[in-house]
Amino acid sequence: MRGVIQSQVTPQQKMVAVNNKFGNTNIKNQQGSTRVIFDSLPITAGPTNFRFFENANNRTFPLTNIGSEGNRLGVGETFTVEKIYFNAVTYDAANNTITASLNGLNFAAGDTAVPFATGEFDFFIANSQVVKQLPTTFTQGSNFNPTAVNTNDHAFGMATDIVIPPLLEYVASLKTTPYAIGADLGGYTHIQLFMYGTAGIIAPQTTF
Repeated sequence: MRGVIQSQVTPQQKMVAVNNKFGNTNIKNQQGSTRVIFDSLPITAGPTNFRFFENANNRTFPLTNIGSEGNRLGVGETFTVEKIYFNAVTYDAANNTITASLNGLNFAAGDTAVPFATGEFDFFIANSQVVKQLPTTFTQGSNFNPTAVNTNDHAFGMATDIVIPPLLEYVASLKTTPYAIGADLGGYTHIQLFMYGTAGIIAPQTTF
């Protein structure tokens, strides 16, 4: 089941409008692009509040694709978040590789599955909350995800596109109830958050 787009405002139009409010009027002249940002945090004994992108500049690929700029976009950049997606992976620190990946957060039934399936997602830009207490039941497949296009689609489409302006810090939070570190975790060591959508990137010469 897929939701119906009710607004005639495109992600690009909203991106330009929001940045105009901040005085970033040159955004409309930047190169349009598609962008995905992601970050990974280790799974530790709960209760837990995972704060993605905070101090991400201290982590490296393949745990994140955030560079030295940290959890803020550079000058001339902006990003409209259209979908979010959680995933669990097994990370081999010795070789800096990901050795296993779980589609979504469908842990085996047990003390881990329920807390992650009934958590809360929040998103903050410059300490202002723009997504509030979004239940993570959408990570459990199409029966709980109204924007899923098939049974394997665990990406959640935002009802309202979220615009991240340049130079403002952003942090995503995943809250869970207490959980145990046990066999039902399946050996997965890290939780990942992906945020993807439309972006504007610096275009010092021209746009295409």
